[in-house]
Amino acid sequence: MVIDALHEASPRARVARVSLVMAALLSAFALPGCGGREYLRPRLPYNQLSIPYAATQIGRSTSLEVLNVAREKAYQFDPKQVEQALLTQGDTVLAYSGRSIDSLKTWLNLVAFDEYRMTARRKYFFCADERAERAPDGSGKLLFPPRKGILFDAQFVIDPEVLTTPYATEEAQRIAILRWLAGQLDRDVTSLVGDAKRPAQGSDAVTLSGMMVGQVFQGVLAQFDKSPGLAKNLAEERGVAFPHMNLGEGRIRLVTQNDLGAVQIRVNLPMPESK
Repeated sequence: MVIDALHEASPRARVARVSLVMAALLSAFALPGCGGREYLRPRLPYNQLSIPYAATQIGRSTSLEVLNVAREKAYQFDPKQVEQALLTQGDTVLAYSGRSIDSLKTWLNLVAFDEYRMTARRKYFFCADERAERAPDGSGKLLFPPRKGILFDAQFVIDPEVLTTPYATEEAQRIAILRWLAGQLDRDVTSLVGDAKRPAQGSDAVTLSGMMVGQVFQGVLAQFDKSPGLAKNLAEERGVAFPHMNLGEGRIRLVTQNDLGAVQIRVNLPMPESK
């Protein structure tokens, strides 16, 4: 009889516990300003981190206009979330860099200007996310499980020498553009902070981001050295797959129009869909 009573009470106890858990979850989602809403709101979303990149127009934005982004309300960060958010300015290059207080996100907006007109000639956005929970395309799509990921975007004026050099194939020209871009980014970072081992200015987020992008391009160029024919697919929506030394597979997309180019790279993250 005692055994029967215990067996009968156990399901009731489980139901009671489940009810309490469900009530707590519902309360968390219902309470305004905390719980559910805070949980659903992404911390340091990519579209906030990339505001300087998005606000810069190639061939039009001046250095003063890009500098003014630092004053925009949308690019101000909660000190409880961000350890450092710095502006670094050189002669023809400036950078907005930062790191989250938990060190899970490191980002860099870098803009290089024409030395005579001081209008934007190249712009880059890089973010390394140690625990990416959402797709970086602004859709808010959840990633399960969360993963380490890298994203890199660039828009630029292609050097005339790269465009006028004769190439055996169109694929060879595309690979040359990527090789030139990788070298140009390295030079832009160096001109801003100096020697990567002994930077003269800027936060370590700038040098670290430059090094990590360099690793990404090593994988990209090694893939095209091995299989140059893959470059014919660079303009497709999903781009071309390449190996990353630490995070598995990445994908790169290159689109060009006249003397303008745009690159999108995602490592362990979904590529953005065309709008």
